[in-house]
Amino acid sequence: MAREKDWTRFLGLTTLAAILTVLFGFFGGPFLRVLRNVYGPRRYWISGYMFSGIVFIIPGLQILAAMLLAAWITVGLYAEFEERGKASFWTALISLGIGSFVMIYMPLAVAYNAGDDLVAHLRTAIETLLTQAKVDPKAVGLDSILQQVPSFLILLQIMTLAFALMWERRAAQLFRLPFERIASHLRVYEFRLPDAMIWVTMFSFLLSFLKLDNNIANIIAGNVFNVMMGLYFFQGLAVMEVGFLVYRVSGFVRFLVYLLIVGQLFLLLSAIGIIDYWVDFRKRLRNRKAPEANQKNGEQI
Repeated sequence: MAREKDWTRFLGLTTLAAILTVLFGFFGGPFLRVLRNVYGPRRYWISGYMFSGIVFIIPGLQILAAMLLAAWITVGLYAEFEERGKASFWTALISLGIGSFVMIYMPLAVAYNAGDDLVAHLRTAIETLLTQAKVDPKAVGLDSILQQVPSFLILLQIMTLAFALMWERRAAQLFRLPFERIASHLRVYEFRLPDAMIWVTMFSFLLSFLKLDNNIANIIAGNVFNVMMGLYFFQGLAVMEVGFLVYRVSGFVRFLVYLLIVGQLFLLLSAIGIIDYWVDFRKRLRNRKAPEANQKNGEQI
């Protein structure tokens, strides 16, 4: 009976993770992480390939299958590094790189084999969305949007892994599963990009706005800059979370702030993350409170 209940819970968690990933992207990340940490690598990888394969064989859903498989790979690979005590920014970057490659390459390969022009389909889809929103595609620079698509797909993987690390405890509690924090994993409150990344950000910003003879350099620089802004967004988010803990902000207020972030404050938090390189906001915030007063859910800030 207990074994049957365990399999029912496993299938429920796997199905929910797959549905949330296919429909809402990064929202499936926390459930994927719980799935890997509670049920182990064998069940995790087998279920990932099975669910991705099922979605893949449904006509017209190959892109969603790529999204599902990419998320499964990104979260799972990082957990493999973690289990071996090698969790770091760089191993997270490797996991993100492989997951992003699958997300970008798989739809292109499928379209190529089918003789379809994926870029043309994408252009049509974006034009339709902009028209429905009563926005002139020419006014927003449709070609520019298409050139930035790779960075948007990479940002989706970044958000999947980040939210998997941030919300894994709540996802485990939802299914009443044991939550065991792995000591080696990246702590959200301490997330900080290596110092060298600030120069990558500055140079990519400069190159993306310079009018060069080689347009490919502008496109690459623009995509790199978008990715760096996404990474610094989470550094800014870490600063904000430490501020919430220091000033004991209620859960309701946090919820309202997160709603604003989704709609309005993405660039603001990215800017805070960049400025944090020079200012070190978290050190200043911690100095305002005694360490023992800054405890929440068993985690010291």
